[in-house]
Amino acid sequence: MPLTSSLLALALGTTNDATKLDIKTDVDTRFRFERRTDRDFLSTNRDNRSDLFTRFRPGVTLTYGQWVSQLRLQYSHSLRWTSTGNGSTENRDLDLGYIQYKGETGTFTIGRFKLNFGNERLIGGSEWTNMSRSFDGIRYQSGKLDVFAAKIGVQANRPKDARIAGVRYANKFGDTMYILKTDEVGAGDVTIHTLNHHWKGNFGKAKADIEVSGQVGEVGPRDHSAYAVTANFTLPVNPQLSLGLIGNIATGGQSAGHTKTFDTLYPTAHKFNGSADLQGFRNMQELTFFANYKTDPNGSLKVSYHNFWLFDDTDAWYGVTGAPNARFGGTFVDATGASGSEVGSEIDIEYNRSFGKNGTFALGFAVFEPGDFIKSLVGGASKRSTWGYAQYSIKF
Repeated sequence: MPLTSSLLALALGTTNDATKLDIKTDVDTRFRFERRTDRDFLSTNRDNRSDLFTRFRPGVTLTYGQWVSQLRLQYSHSLRWTSTGNGSTENRDLDLGYIQYKGETGTFTIGRFKLNFGNERLIGGSEWTNMSRSFDGIRYQSGKLDVFAAKIGVQANRPKDARIAGVRYANKFGDTMYILKTDEVGAGDVTIHTLNHHWKGNFGKAKADIEVSGQVGEVGPRDHSAYAVTANFTLPVNPQLSLGLIGNIATGGQSAGHTKTFDTLYPTAHKFNGSADLQGFRNMQELTFFANYKTDPNGSLKVSYHNFWLFDDTDAWYGVTGAPNARFGGTFVDATGASGSEVGSEIDIEYNRSFGKNGTFALGFAVFEPGDFIKSLVGGASKRSTWGYAQYSIKF
């Protein structure tokens, strides 16, 4: 059917034997309770906190020949309890709202959609967060090629002036991607060029997942150059058990005219660097050991041990949002470098279980033990920080 006729038929709701309008609805609901103690590693500062997160997403997908349109609303609500007061936050927004045309040469999408590349270390939907992240823009996909340009449409603390554009190409050596990020911040204009390569393969019996990124650009008045490397190796021991090793490096360090602190762009951060979300992917070094055990066909248990160091002793310790972690009276940074580089270690225990095709339950606990860098900045009263959660989600 010609393009103009297809659009007219879709607008009028008419169909013929060859092309029919297909309508599918879905509902995605999630509940999560979290409890965190001593985020700033001080027992004298009353910062313990509990949160209850609720997210409700009703959606509809319309398919008419080569045309697809998806609309999904999102309602997110959070309740928080602290020793100094309680509160709540809610948000109503359009999580998805796009029109897509699947032609013979490729797929063209315009509107509000998700962008998830590779392991989502640089660009992802951040589904762990209650609001998650959606992009407003255009996208063209054809075989091994993916081209996009967008701004952030939905995100907590949304950077309204941020823009990204890029191209991704899949080849026999993995996926290669170029990303341009522009933004306007208090220090001035930001322009970051990122070249990323992601590869998955086997080393003997071990499965390898390696990602390398390099950056150049400007951050306000300063030149920018940085890099990041992550390597994940998983060795299956038997059908139930696998063991793994992860190494991460993301550069840091700044001067009056130059910055080497890696820009994390817009990732799905919770999946990496410890489930307590205290360690971000900038100015960091990490070595992690983990074990995955499949308890039964529907359940799995993961135990991880993380060690963290600063890449540059004079730069800050950054959290998953990309900002320096806060401490009582300031942030975790020692410009002299005298506090050293040993940030600390974290132990994570996570259990996941599926219920049929639609329901999942997850339970997790993390303990972060401060190292010499943290202890030096908070004093002798420093203590470990703990975090735990229970989550249930269901889709219809």
